[in-house]
Amino acid sequence: MTGANDPIRQLQSTIDTLWQKADNGPAVTVATIRSDDGSPHVEPTTTGYDIVITERGSEQQRFANLNLHEAARWYLHGMAVAHAQNAELAHRTQPETPAFTPNGLKDTGYSRWNWMAPTIQTMQGFSPELGQWAQDYYAAVFVNYPLEDYEIRNAKYALLPNTHTG
Repeated sequence: MTGANDPIRQLQSTIDTLWQKADNGPAVTVATIRSDDGSPHVEPTTTGYDIVITERGSEQQRFANLNLHEAARWYLHGMAVAHAQNAELAHRTQPETPAFTPNGLKDTGYSRWNWMAPTIQTMQGFSPELGQWAQDYYAAVFVNYPLEDYEIRNAKYALLPNTHTG
């Protein structure tokens, strides 16, 4: 299928249009051929999209039967996370008197929240619904993996309620 009805072209156009709002450079190109290096590719189906991750000749993960909105959200979230993690690392500051983390390593100033919060902000910039989805996603993560005390100490953004057990 080609032209405006091409499902890959529709997905790429949706991603490109929304990613432009973030003003973080070009969007990723949606691959349609497996690379076997852990990168995703998309397989259009009669009902939507399958996002497939293959590595070393084996399928590792498949997100099946996604509609256009879900497939675009998957890519946008991944790009927002990557951008936020790069920014977090570039701007991380080590505490003046670093303590030790629970696993015995010196506190480097890291906090997951310092990339999660900007990811939510980026997703919010695409639409209120995508921002709420990202916030709900991370709130669910914190149910099983709350922020550690050092991550709370190092957080540069206001925390969501119930992000830690302390």
